[in-house]
Amino acid sequence: MIRSILTLLFALLVSAANIYGQAPANDDVKNAIPLPGINGYCSNDAIFSNIGATSSGYSKANLWNTEGNDIWYTFTAIATDISITITGRTIDNINTLNNPLAAIYTYQNNTLTEQVGSMVVNGNITTAYKGGITIGQLYYVRISAENNQVGTFKLCANNYNPPNRPGQDFNSAALLCSKSTFTEQKVSGAGLNNRESIGSCLNVESNTAWYTWIAANNGNLGFTITPTTTTDDIDWVLYDLGAASNKQLPSAQYIIRCAAGSGVNCYPRYFITGANSTAVDLSEQSGCVAGQDGFVKSIDMIAGHTYALLIDNFSSGNNGFTLSFNGTGEFLGPTAEIQQQQINACETNQRLNFTASASNYNQLIWNFGEGASLASANTPGPHEITYASSGKKTVTLEAISDRGCNVIKSLTFDVNLKPTTPVIQQNRSTLCIGDLLTLNITEVPGATYSWVGPNNFTANGPNLSLAMQSVAQAGDYTLRIKVGDCESDAATATVAAVVNVPIASFNTNIPLPGKFAAPLTIHFNNQSQYADRYEWEFGDGGVSTEANPDHQYLKPGKYNVVLKAFSAIGCLDTASLNDIVILDGNMVQIPNSFSPNGDGINDKLNINLSNIAQYQIKIFNRYGDQVFISNDLFNSWDGSWNGKTLPVGAYFYRITGVDFSGKELKYSGSITLIR
Repeated sequence: MIRSILTLLFALLVSAANIYGQAPANDDVKNAIPLPGINGYCSNDAIFSNIGATSSGYSKANLWNTEGNDIWYTFTAIATDISITITGRTIDNINTLNNPLAAIYTYQNNTLTEQVGSMVVNGNITTAYKGGITIGQLYYVRISAENNQVGTFKLCANNYNPPNRPGQDFNSAALLCSKSTFTEQKVSGAGLNNRESIGSCLNVESNTAWYTWIAANNGNLGFTITPTTTTDDIDWVLYDLGAASNKQLPSAQYIIRCAAGSGVNCYPRYFITGANSTAVDLSEQSGCVAGQDGFVKSIDMIAGHTYALLIDNFSSGNNGFTLSFNGTGEFLGPTAEIQQQQINACETNQRLNFTASASNYNQLIWNFGEGASLASANTPGPHEITYASSGKKTVTLEAISDRGCNVIKSLTFDVNLKPTTPVIQQNRSTLCIGDLLTLNITEVPGATYSWVGPNNFTANGPNLSLAMQSVAQAGDYTLRIKVGDCESDAATATVAAVVNVPIASFNTNIPLPGKFAAPLTIHFNNQSQYADRYEWEFGDGGVSTEANPDHQYLKPGKYNVVLKAFSAIGCLDTASLNDIVILDGNMVQIPNSFSPNGDGINDKLNINLSNIAQYQIKIFNRYGDQVFISNDLFNSWDGSWNGKTLPVGAYFYRITGVDFSGKELKYSGSITLIR
């Protein structure tokens, strides 16, 4: 399931890069992405891509001709050898990348160091290999293509402890001591005797590799052979040579399974071969025989029997394959497991005990890793180890049998101290709705963070920037830091209160805006919500802190009123009212002409009437057509009608209204429109 999820993630990343043409997230070594698998892993076609990638600017790899547009991946070694195969465009897949390249590096202290191994290229299939890598070390895989080419590709990765090199004849077969998956880099030639498979489904031996093993128990066994080059035709024969004490030489009478189909030339095409539990046939013949798919029925091993597997690459003498096993049957060989006990974990006096649980061996070799108080040992233990520094550590245990078989186990773990309780820097302890709460700490390398807070709040970053949207967000925000399995004590920041922002609002005892005669006293009715104090500015220099003040305007002018409403912690809202016009006494000013020509002077017909409670003006042309009407004393006529300018000439107005005392007012007359 984990592999399926990771494969889907890579497919989505490739899709996004294809659609938007943007640089991949792993365009540089500093942003390398972990490979989804390294133990016999193979993706589907077109899952990976360097589309949108750019040149990293590092020197080309030792075995490359050009640098190209590279992308980067990482893996932590669990064994000593690594094989990376990039499959680009071939006739039988949907990949699009041509001439892929691959190389392996370490990257420490901003220094990139190539781990030069080998690189085999066959058409658009490239395999990079490096042996002798360090278990527990982080490595980087660089993938590019010749001549700046980009496209999609399939990626296979196998990190394994290799068996001895297989011979081309049975007498030099490699002895397998476990079912660990491994990759054979190159198989070339058929040895001194190319007729050892006589009587089998193979017609001839071309490029052979022989393996043997002894069954440790009664159990079923299946296996899969995946060529590093998908155009290679892999054939094989499996022999049961009887009890190890009376082992026979390979011959036709001991053949129990055989597969020689030419799947790479058939339809439907296949190139992977082996034995599994779903197949029913025991042998598949050469050619394209109906019903053949490369797989025959898995076997039931007999404890103590010796088995021999001949693998033949019929197509090429320069390519290899990956061999993986499955089933309940096991191979006779040494076994080893590492048992660990941690004492005083996360404390300054912590120590670890390591004990080997091993069998069928005559030699043990421990390696306790960098900074260990004891570098190595050769007894089962327990061995008590302390480390000079914190961080990720890897312990390896190798068990070697008297037949030369070996098995290597590794254990990677964290040695860490309990992190110091974080100190939280908080911008404010009381906030208004809409404010931003910021909680910051000093980041700890390699740490994870866990915040919890009111209303089931959680977060996993080192710093918080949180908009306050509810009074319920007040309370304690608690942080714990974890490095490995070591967790700090909790640190808490308290938000004492989150309060509503006031809503400023007011009205007056007279209708506003308006034009009035001086002196004028106005009563302001405060209708604000969530406020604790107020500041009034009346526009004439007068101020007040009363909730519902009265203010007297004594001088003619145009005034704006501003109300500021504050909460107890300083949250603020503002309301304003414009255009209180104070005239000099009871004034009636109706111009007899105006010039709406856009020069900014006398462009509108401004009527000044003081102390008006109700007001209406109508304007007519000389034919009696109404060309303007308004109930707003501040809505002055601009000499237009229905959006069109009117010609110069005489027009007539009729004004009706009611003053503050209830007296009706009527004015009429003519005005001249001048352009």
